[in-house]
Amino acid sequence: MNTSALYSLVDPERLRELLRTFHACTGLPIQLIGERGETLEACGGASAYCRLLHRRVVPSVTCQNAYLKAARQAQALGETYIFACHASLNRVMFALCSQGVLYGAVMVGPFLMDAPDSTLVSALPENSLRPEALLELYDELSAVPVIAPERVSPISRLLYYLFSPLIPSEQRRFLHNQEKMYQQSRISETIRMIKEQGATPEDAYSYEKEKELLAKVKRGDLRAANGTLNELLGYVFFCDGGRMETMKNRALELCTLLSRVVIEGGAATGTTFRLNDRFLTLLQQTDTQDELCARMQEITEAFVDAVFQAESPTANAAIRQALRYIARHYTEPLCLEEVAEHVSLSPAYFSGLFRRCVGMRFVDYVNQVRVEESRRLLAGADFAIVDIAVALGFGDQSYFSKVFKKYTGVSPKRYRQERESGKN
Repeated sequence: MNTSALYSLVDPERLRELLRTFHACTGLPIQLIGERGETLEACGGASAYCRLLHRRVVPSVTCQNAYLKAARQAQALGETYIFACHASLNRVMFALCSQGVLYGAVMVGPFLMDAPDSTLVSALPENSLRPEALLELYDELSAVPVIAPERVSPISRLLYYLFSPLIPSEQRRFLHNQEKMYQQSRISETIRMIKEQGATPEDAYSYEKEKELLAKVKRGDLRAANGTLNELLGYVFFCDGGRMETMKNRALELCTLLSRVVIEGGAATGTTFRLNDRFLTLLQQTDTQDELCARMQEITEAFVDAVFQAESPTANAAIRQALRYIARHYTEPLCLEEVAEHVSLSPAYFSGLFRRCVGMRFVDYVNQVRVEESRRLLAGADFAIVDIAVALGFGDQSYFSKVFKKYTGVSPKRYRQERESGKN
């Protein structure tokens, strides 16, 4: 069983389905490459020419190093990368990366763009083969697929369109920057709240928030976990006074705690330890506060995904899709039947599955998301309470007040008054 960190971020069955689909449509070999250039999955198999090359001329480690180099080049480009390998065979590489970290790649090939030529064999590096061995290589070369040059670009685009939605990539840098800005605003809001409460740096760190974060990660509730993480980072910033090394140490401790709790949640121990080792290294290399916060959000999301992967991949893929749909549409009238239809499940089955995976009923989760956002809007004086209720999908102010008090213990009006009195 392969334990690459990539499988904690992407559903393995989804990957295999895409590999099979691409191979069936194009007839070209396609491989999933790990973070060290090793082959994790393959569809179409290695060509007899390549197998013979590895026995006679080129060590397999040479190809592995070349694949890793090409994957990094594709990552730098932010798109597919067409290249010729050590043996002058053509390949297309697409990097699977998130937040600047390379987790693996998808590689198409080998193929030729012209009829086989004996010079390809005779020009091989480290070539000291006898004539009969050269003839054997040339015979196998004739079985390598030949793709017209004008078809290579569409094949490259198809590779990109199929695999780019799998995990956040460098093409989504703009959205990532927006997320960072939102994260910093939530952290600043927490710091302001702590100051309003009159807390001192010596006693402000919230271990209750830490426990709350661990519980939300363990049950796989990504949105709630990110919200709590940002609050906790606000406490870290306030307590440590902007001292980068102290803040980094807290982040390292929290990363280790998260790894332990996801193992308790059922995630594979070996894979989780590998993720933790990778993240600890990244945190050590972090130099700025903004980057530290972004790394911690990436870590939280990766560990939540690891919890999801501990269960049925198909079922949890549906729940992740549902949570993303809720995050986009919670300001609209939203019912369980609509979301169930979106993920192609019956309402009854989806209802039970949602409760098992998320740890609460569908309606409670949606209301919690809305209340969390309403607290942010109520902190300002620019929006009337009735407008906030309608904007967040509650329908009327009375129902909004009832739900808000259920989750916070106070009415929206009282919550706003308390925030205003705290500022004055």
